[in-house]
Amino acid sequence: MLTQQEIMNNAFKELLYQEQMLANKFAELQKEMTDPQLQKVYQGMEMASRTRQSMLSEKMRGYGIV
Repeated sequence: MLTQQEIMNNAFKELLYQEQMLANKFAELQKEMTDPQLQKVYQGMEMASRTRQSMLSEKMRGYGIV
């Protein structure tokens, strides 16, 4: 049976992984777009995802998860 700490560790790691995958997908989509407006939209979405990754990493360090 997992401890509360292990459950929290796993949840944070999964969130971080999903956020990384999302940012990578937005970067791919940005490169595929030919419309400059859509490129900017995907660029903004990628940047927001990278910001969330950074916040999650910081929170994980605060909990001693790395």
